Amino acid sequence: MEKFLFLDGADVCLYSDGNVARRQSKFVEKYKAAAFSSERASSWKYDGDGAMFRGDFRKRSTSDGIKLSGVSFGASENEAIYSYIAEATSGVYSLDLNDGVESHVVNSMDRRYVGGCSRGGRFATAVEVGGFCSDIAVFDLATGDCRVVTEGDTYDCDPFISEDNENVIYYSSRGAGRNSRGEFVTFGAASVLKLNLNEMTVEEVVSSKKYGYFKPVSYCGNLYALKVPAEEKGINPVVEILLMPLRILQAIAGFLNLFVKLFSGKNLVSGGGNGSTRTGDRDNRLDVVRGNLVNAEKESKKNARSDKHDYGFIPRSWQVVDLKSGKAIISGVADYDVLSDGTVIATNGRRIFAVKDGKIKKLCDAQSCLFVAAEHSVQCGEAEVFDVKF
Repeated sequence: MEKFLFLDGADVCLYSDGNVARRQSKFVEKYKAAAFSSERASSWKYDGDGAMFRGDFRKRSTSDGIKLSGVSFGASENEAIYSYIAEATSGVYSLDLNDGVESHVVNSMDRRYVGGCSRGGRFATAVEVGGFCSDIAVFDLATGDCRVVTEGDTYDCDPFISEDNENVIYYSSRGAGRNSRGEFVTFGAASVLKLNLNEMTVEEVVSSKKYGYFKPVSYCGNLYALKVPAEEKGINPVVEILLMPLRILQAIAGFLNLFVKLFSGKNLVSGGGNGSTRTGDRDNRLDVVRGNLVNAEKESKKNARSDKHDYGFIPRSWQVVDLKSGKAIISGVADYDVLSDGTVIATNGRRIFAVKDGKIKKLCDAQSCLFVAAEHSVQCGEAEVFDVKF
């Protein structure tokens, strides 16, 4: 088994021969320490009976507002390049996996960097601009020069630099839907596009109204992607009407509990707090994965019924597919990549698997893994473009 990278919460992890080496981002550590110090200095505003009487509730910790948003190998198997998003800033750093030394690539106060792919001294990443759109940008890691290579009223993401032609980038793109007043409403289904940097031409590889296609990865003439239903099953109006009385009662109970706790410091019902607010209880959170809202608790329970041990919190309808054949490689996947021997590595949020010749093997566990990255060292002929409509 070859080496690969993955993110587990705030840790950058290297998997090698069954062993996992973890390094936490020093930038994230410093950011959280500074945020904690600032919060502690102003804690008097939110503590004590006076604050409770005024209704000055403590807001979510700013140290919780930072996350790693992507990882890739750098110039060698000992270098990781990761992107992060914080409340006030975003950027990209390189990390030496041997000694933990970090190097700054880029920081910005008005842009957000998400994911990326590195090859031949270049790093391609998605750059969010404004409220809803993003472009693909390419950095020269030696000089720091940046070139934005896509534009438009779209959300472009998941750039992949072709393994045999560094001037070809595959990426996903979703058009922004707007109303008659020009206000953003929703995104269309994601398509896979192919960009030629020499000619600055774009070709559509695959698109569908029923499915979105994310994270294109080319390997020896094949092109893979993460296939996600464009729309999940709609709301049943009959069920919603029947649930209205229950939800009204829940709202009243919640208000009474808050009122009692405000003036007595105790819960209305003895026995404790709300389990859904416990730190680290991921099953009771809603997660945004590739622009889709995932109900982790609901999906975990659903997946546990079919898989008692290695289930995750990603819907089973999310599949890694071979675009040429349409064959599904593995289901319930948040992210994946392809090793140089053709093995597909994939994460369902809690476990990472290897898929080879139709056989699935669990490699390791994780607390919260939404990104994996292989070192793309394979040399093949130019990847074929598939004009497929699913």
